[in-house]
Amino acid sequence: MKRLGIGVWGVGRIGSLHAANVHASAGKAELIAVADPIKKLAGAIARKFECRAYDSPVKMLKDESLDGVVIATPTQIHTEHVELASEKRVPMFLEKPIALTMTEADRIVSVIARSRIKFQLGFNRRFDLGYKEAKLMIMEGRIGEPVLVKTCARDPQPPPDGYIRRSGGIFVDECIHDFDMALWLMNCKAIEVWATGTTLVYPQFARYGDFDNAVAILKFRNGGLGVIEGSRTSKYGYDLRTEVLGDQGEVRVDNMRNDSMELWKGRGGLKQPCPWFLERFAQAYRSEIEGFCDYLVKGGDSPVSADDGRMALQVALAARESAKKKRAMIICDQRKTA
Repeated sequence: MKRLGIGVWGVGRIGSLHAANVHASAGKAELIAVADPIKKLAGAIARKFECRAYDSPVKMLKDESLDGVVIATPTQIHTEHVELASEKRVPMFLEKPIALTMTEADRIVSVIARSRIKFQLGFNRRFDLGYKEAKLMIMEGRIGEPVLVKTCARDPQPPPDGYIRRSGGIFVDECIHDFDMALWLMNCKAIEVWATGTTLVYPQFARYGDFDNAVAILKFRNGGLGVIEGSRTSKYGYDLRTEVLGDQGEVRVDNMRNDSMELWKGRGGLKQPCPWFLERFAQAYRSEIEGFCDYLVKGGDSPVSADDGRMALQVALAARESAKKKRAMIICDQRKTA
């Protein structure tokens, strides 16, 4: 079978990981080229994976024939690059979040709907083996009807100041995965959110109107509840847990440990969690790229649609607004079409 020719736009931390996973995709795809405005970075990645380098997606599209593109550029220019790929009829994988505003998200959803181009959003946890098994158990009725979802996402260190300034804040950047998981596992839309946050460890967050710790409480259309916790101050390691309580049982996705080592002393044992999300979700990042390749070949529904990204962003923005206004926010589905 002919391998798919894939390009990658943006080769920072996540883009370079996607480039590596395309390159190593078990014969499904070939990394044709990478593009990044930092020419030195694009060149280094191109040499590493023996592909061509460009300083812009426009130049890549002019010279290359692509079966698909991975877009891992800054969120602020997602819409521009989605429209560019759509105009050239190139299927796309877009890294999360879909956008930073509902106006931009609605524009992307509209572009995808009008063009009917294949599109997958990068919510990698949906491809993690533990989360996939949890979803299957819920769908099979193993816990009865879901009534409560709780997620915990604690990062071991803050991102750089420049990233904080343009990230959209803890709810849009870090907790977007948790909002998606809550919606996906509960299989229901959220209709209300109350959120709050604080800055107690890293004062730089406050300078940008952001938090280093935050909590959001969701109410779903079916009456179910959600509790979303996000933190940037987990100095003991990357701490990620999810549980869904049903009326007949519960399913949990617990912390994945870095290895099987345990340190035991007089007062008990020490278990070391994964140091960071790149290690914790290495398999999921590989699987979502393989899923994108399968989607391009086999068709069918998108594994993670633009609408999925829009719904998670809508909840995240409502949570941010709730924390700012110190009151609950009703989540209304009012779409703007481009």
